[in-house]
Amino acid sequence: MSAPPEVAPTLTASAGPAPAVILGGSEDTRLLLRGLLRLHRHRILLEGPSAEGIDGLPDSSEPKVLVLDAGAKEDSSWTESLAAVLQRRADLRALVILPTSDPALAARARAAGARAVLVRPFAIREFVEAVDSVVILPP
Repeated sequence: MSAPPEVAPTLTASAGPAPAVILGGSEDTRLLLRGLLRLHRHRILLEGPSAEGIDGLPDSSEPKVLVLDAGAKEDSSWTESLAAVLQRRADLRALVILPTSDPALAARARAAGARAVLVRPFAIREFVEAVDSVVILPP
């Protein structure tokens, strides 16, 4: 008899929609992201143009989605800020929204700790899938 085929490990989703934090981008962009997240039953814990106030979030082991709109390509100061925030807050799982498709920029986002990267413009379905992907944990 031959050995059974190797099966890839399965992923299990966290229990229900995760709380969310929205950072960066314009006020209008954050309004749209907030609406999409709420539509999919995520609770918004914090929203703002910068990471100010993130340390005031209550500590918990519950994963939280951090949606960061990176803004203009020319301003890449967000990478250092993202890395610092993720180092301080192990409960945050980052999704970075990039202004353009740029492999170097995507690599910088992942190096800073982003679990997923989404490039504008994107479909709502892509956004929902990306948010879900950052909170899926190995079994």
